[in-house]
Amino acid sequence: MASVELRNVTKAWGDVVVSKDINLDIQEGEFVVFVGPSGCGKSTLLRMIAGLETITSGDLMIGDTRMNDIPPAERGVGMVFQSYALYPHLSVAENMSFGLKLAGAKKETINQRVTQVAEVLQLAHLLERKPEGALRWSASACGDWPYAGGRAARVSWLDEPLSNLDAALRVQMRIEISRLHKRLGRTMIYVTHDQVEAMTLADKIVVLDAGRVAQVGKPLELYHYPADRFVAGFIGSPKMNFLPVQSHRYRH
Repeated sequence: MASVELRNVTKAWGDVVVSKDINLDIQEGEFVVFVGPSGCGKSTLLRMIAGLETITSGDLMIGDTRMNDIPPAERGVGMVFQSYALYPHLSVAENMSFGLKLAGAKKETINQRVTQVAEVLQLAHLLERKPEGALRWSASACGDWPYAGGRAARVSWLDEPLSNLDAALRVQMRIEISRLHKRLGRTMIYVTHDQVEAMTLADKIVVLDAGRVAQVGKPLELYHYPADRFVAGFIGSPKMNFLPVQSHRYRH
């Protein structure tokens, strides 16, 4: 595992700034959730950490290394996408091993790693099945998350991985993700627009609004002590009520 630090990170496409002066410190082994409405810059920030988007200005550190110019495959970041990127005609085991085969890993190494990860995720008895439902998510996590560029990942990021599941299955998979994080102890960065999901999973929540960090803190800190009206209205279920009032001064 490794720490992740963003120092004054900005991302712009021409005159459009989508992330502005982001400063963030993620400790080793922390489970951090980026949360905010659609279009707030969550996924863009995640993609910059993975190297899938360039950084316009600022510095990204993973561990003690500046990562701005390091290729994605060499960053040690394991990724799980919203779209599962699985081959439906392949078994769970074949999907899990696909990236390792592309990386040129030996057959013995591939079998060892697939077995190891399947045991951690409690999927060893399902390796020959085709991926579907919760098994589909788990197969994606097995293939994308544990390894990056054929090597063990130091940081895992997940971009709205449960959004395509039904409500009951999302609840079940939140529990599984939390258990898996505790088992592996790996630094994890998770993106969601669902503040209930954020409150359930996170050690620390980063609330994003229009490309800026609105507030960072533990779930209950954000709930009880929101930094501004946006955070107060976004965090919590049911949401905080805002009532229009008028103040009058009366002289006696």
